[in-house]
Amino acid sequence: MVKIKKYVGWKVLALLGMLAAFSFAYVFATHMPTAFHGIGVLKSADPFAAIGDTVTYQIKVYNPSNYDLYNINVTDPMLELNDTIPFMAASNTTGVTYTFHREVLETDPDSLVNTVYVEAIDSEGVHSSASTQAITVLVERLIVISKTGLEYACRGETIDYTIMVNNTGNVDLFDVVVEDEMLGFTWKGDLSEGESNVFNLTYKVPCDAEEAFTNTATVWAQLNDTTIYNEASWTTEILHPFVPHSMGYWKNHPENWPVDEIDIGNVTYTKEEALTILKEANAKDATKMLAAQLIAAKLNRISGASPWFSHNCNCANSLSIDDIIEEADTFLTNHSIGSDPRGEDREVALQLKNTLDAYNNSECD
Repeated sequence: MVKIKKYVGWKVLALLGMLAAFSFAYVFATHMPTAFHGIGVLKSADPFAAIGDTVTYQIKVYNPSNYDLYNINVTDPMLELNDTIPFMAASNTTGVTYTFHREVLETDPDSLVNTVYVEAIDSEGVHSSASTQAITVLVERLIVISKTGLEYACRGETIDYTIMVNNTGNVDLFDVVVEDEMLGFTWKGDLSEGESNVFNLTYKVPCDAEEAFTNTATVWAQLNDTTIYNEASWTTEILHPFVPHSMGYWKNHPENWPVDEIDIGNVTYTKEEALTILKEANAKDATKMLAAQLIAAKLNRISGASPWFSHNCNCANSLSIDDIIEEADTFLTNHSIGSDPRGEDREVALQLKNTLDAYNNSECD
């Protein structure tokens, strides 16, 4: 009996071991990343175009697979593209990009559809292929659209845009849509033959705006089987203004002053007189402190510093320093330099002085 029990126990242990091994193998297999073969291709084109327009096509060939690719053949019959990429490493998502420009012909169909094909052999000898299409709808230009704004702007500045659309066709158009994605603007309405509509919009330049930004306004409508479409873009260059300098800088660098005289509190001072105000600024008289910071702020603005200012360089809630300069000028017109105001007037002077001081030392552009 004892031997039978030992034998059965050994069998059970062996069976449990096999089950554990199978379980481990299953878990390992289900959690291991699966290598895959393939090739990728993307294609883009202008979504709308009229006869005579030039359509820009971009084709991107890339390798999303886990294997190197060889002899990648790229063909696009309409664009007369037939090229071979000798090699592309595994997981190369940057790939190779082709750019083409093609004029829309009178003989082109509507819609204009073209296809790009790619195929390759990978390092395992597996053949991969892919294709994709780009579609351009042919349109009539029965509406003229124009857009204007600022050519140059600072970060945080508000731009006034004007968009004008005009029905130049010989028919009334219904359900006309005007859009500007960047401005978050959409209008839908009717435009009679020869009718125009003007839209005035504003946009605040983000703090992280790049060197230049372009936004596009589009207009479209459907007239029976004809798509009517047009667009207008406007590019604004971002200015990198003069970085404000502190009051101490202007006091110690009179050779860098952009002017030889300056108006403070409705009084014109020579450079020498203004330098004296800077040197005599002290905490006893609020008007002298305010005048000194006002001189520095005006020199910064004349030198090209941004008119927009906020603490910690966060333009989300920026204010116009020109408004503060105007308030300070008004205060010093009513309270001459050296008048040493008290009470509420002194507090107002100190608040204006502190804001101008923060601007002069902001180093924000």
